[in-house]
Amino acid sequence: MKIVFFGYGQLGATVLRGIAPHHEVLLVLTHRADFSGLGEPDVEEAAAELGLPVRYSAGAREPELHDHLRRLAPELIVSTNWRTQVPMDVLRIPEHGAINTHDALLPAYAGFGAVNWAIRNGEEETGLTVHYMAETLDTGPVLARARVKIGPQDTADYVLRRLLDEYVPVTLEALERVAAGDLGEPQQTVGASFYHRIGAADTRIDWSDSATTICNLVRGQSDPFVNAWTTHRGLRLWVKAAVRPTRAYGGTPGRVVKAEDGGVVVACGRPADGFDRGVILLQVATETGPPVRAVDYFGTVGDYLH
Repeated sequence: MKIVFFGYGQLGATVLRGIAPHHEVLLVLTHRADFSGLGEPDVEEAAAELGLPVRYSAGAREPELHDHLRRLAPELIVSTNWRTQVPMDVLRIPEHGAINTHDALLPAYAGFGAVNWAIRNGEEETGLTVHYMAETLDTGPVLARARVKIGPQDTADYVLRRLLDEYVPVTLEALERVAAGDLGEPQQTVGASFYHRIGAADTRIDWSDSATTICNLVRGQSDPFVNAWTTHRGLRLWVKAAVRPTRAYGGTPGRVVKAEDGGVVVACGRPADGFDRGVILLQVATETGPPVRAVDYFGTVGDYLH
């Protein structure tokens, strides 16, 4: 098929490299590398390797871009990790519209940070959904899905790497279905959800939460994402890794209790949480220093985290 590709970052570059040998890519549209401070030139680098023409846009809203797309007359737009909503005027240009590969099992977890939110919510499964693009973000008919299990200790980085292996196969499957005239399966409203972008304010630890909730937050915000954090003596402290202890630790939420099992125990939760209380911090980092073992960072116990 004759395709115009919209994408950004590692995910976009992975799909572009995967579909280019099988389809005619007329144009690659990507954001500038420093878009929103992300600094990811992966798609433009992949396009250069493949000898494909590249244009840059923040939101695909330029009238001259629309004219250029009409002259190209693509059969389909393929989008992966494009960071803004594509105008309907653009989606209507190709004969078969546009498809997007989203990192969740729609209709759940539409929007942003789907892998992070799924882990934070304690989900045991996530995946990819290739769907037709519609006026409302991530709501169009579904063409193909891939499923990936989430283990109880899996981090966002680990799950993302497993998903990365599925992007090309599921997108190629969807392209075959589009070529065969498949209009997709409409999404249901039951179980539908939408999540906003995640910033530092959304990853602060609340020590009154249960141990499970806090550990899910830490692994859901593993590197390279914005880490979970707290404050210690008035300064921000990033929590890189944490696990639950073998017994509950009650008391004042946020109090540094003792060294144990290679880390430092912090009391958390409320009495109603029962045995789901207490977290062992394994690795932390200040805003200016490298990651260190929590037992090396905390010289004494008895301090409070907020």
